[in-house]
Amino acid sequence: MRSYYQWYIKCSGTNRFVIYASATGAVYIDVVTVMPPTWKDRPNGLRPDLAEKLYDLKFKYIQFPGGCTAESASMDKCWNWKNSIGPLEERSVSTRNRWWYKNDLYFGLDEYFQLCEDLGAEPVYVTSAGIDERPNSPEWYAVCPLDKMKPIIDDILDLLEYCNGSTSNTWGAKRMANGHSEPYNLKYIEIGNENGRKETADEYSSRYSMIYSRIKAAYPDIQVMYNGSRGLNEYSTTMGNPADFVDEHFYEKDLSVLYNKYDSIDRACKKICVAEYASNSLSNAKLEIGNFADALGDAVFMLGCEKNSERMWWTGYGNYSGFVGHCDFVPCIVWNDAVSNFASPSYYMQKMLFSDNQGTCLLPFTRNTTNCYWSASIDTDSGRNDVLLKVVNKSGYSESVEIILNGVGKVDPAGHSFTLKAAPEDENSLDNPSRVKPSAAMFAASP
Repeated sequence: MRSYYQWYIKCSGTNRFVIYASATGAVYIDVVTVMPPTWKDRPNGLRPDLAEKLYDLKFKYIQFPGGCTAESASMDKCWNWKNSIGPLEERSVSTRNRWWYKNDLYFGLDEYFQLCEDLGAEPVYVTSAGIDERPNSPEWYAVCPLDKMKPIIDDILDLLEYCNGSTSNTWGAKRMANGHSEPYNLKYIEIGNENGRKETADEYSSRYSMIYSRIKAAYPDIQVMYNGSRGLNEYSTTMGNPADFVDEHFYEKDLSVLYNKYDSIDRACKKICVAEYASNSLSNAKLEIGNFADALGDAVFMLGCEKNSERMWWTGYGNYSGFVGHCDFVPCIVWNDAVSNFASPSYYMQKMLFSDNQGTCLLPFTRNTTNCYWSASIDTDSGRNDVLLKVVNKSGYSESVEIILNGVGKVDPAGHSFTLKAAPEDENSLDNPSRVKPSAAMFAASP
């Protein structure tokens, strides 16, 4: 017999949940869950405080189940979406990937699509390419033999049927049984995670082509992404494989070195994505939670992407949220414990420069400064034709910058400014979540 109980208690970081037996004997416990209120009251949804920070960034897309979580060389060791649907008590056991993130499958495939719908973000699903990279293992990576790829490919096609198929089909009917009769209309799917790097490029190319051809044959409208991996492959290098988009990932000590990365790409190209980026200024990245120096490096890199935005599709920070002290991959853009959270300086940089201030058209400019990087754009959607000027000085020296706007007509000299500044090593924390935050002011430009 199953019994369900629900209690409401005040949350704190020291709470403990204990089950006591009233007598000696065998006790079998199937599922025990302590679920707080969720954002928008969605079943198995996100904590409101974490979801609201996500909402404030105005995400245009969300990749799932992530990067490394998607990697696998066989179906018995992968993150399996089929184990993440349906009632909680029927879902499989939790999994961990190489960065020791725990995935308890409470937040599964349907919850992901619900979150994308609530945020107005486009879902991008990342599949296995039959390769499991293990950088800390004597065997650097494992691959699924080409003649054993069928189960992996069939599982991807099952996923697409679940997401987009008719309810008269097996997996479409399963989606309806799980509460969503209408198709999810998944448009984008990425094959593999960082498998296009030079060490695994040949294995990735052969497996990518197999998966790509099967997807396009069954779902020709699905847009398929090739993972170029950390920029080790230039955009033009897809090993001869067709691709609707190419995704590159960048993790550097200081990403400002890539400010000019995309300047030389053909303007006719509009297929580039940077789905993961993050500066890691400390030599021991595992100890870093993200400081102001990281935000400066990230900001310069993003300005470089913005000045090439007519040929780029999207960008995304490397990792959204992490539990303080319980993961090996850092920095994250938001950190939390059981009851509270704080955002990193890169979060506020991203929100200030690119989420809250999105131009619709770039203005021509020339960078003629020593320490400062900047961009100019106009927001025609605002109804006011706001001119947006974004300036980043990542040096320790002040610099006067004269910005002359040509060809934009009459400009109101009164403007709003938002400034983020701190010492390079400054971080936010659970004890001091507002140490590095933007400040607002007014200014008057010369007529």
